[in-house]
Amino acid sequence: MSEFGEKLIKLRSGSKLALKEICQQVGIPPSRLVELERSIRIPTPGQIERLEKLYKINSGELAELAKSICKI
Repeated sequence: MSEFGEKLIKLRSGSKLALKEICQQVGIPPSRLVELERSIRIPTPGQIERLEKLYKINSGELAELAKSICKI
């Protein structure tokens, strides 16, 4: 698992939102979020931006982690 995936898991477990709620707010299916967490799927820049906004983290923080795994 990548640092990006580990960070997503940590953010989700620290939030008060259920998986389904997170996915609805980000606009992705639950299976996609799990794939991102497991580093099976490469995140799009839009997905990264929406996740950063949802979790209220610094813009670019997830993008920087994602660069090491997906060259976005």
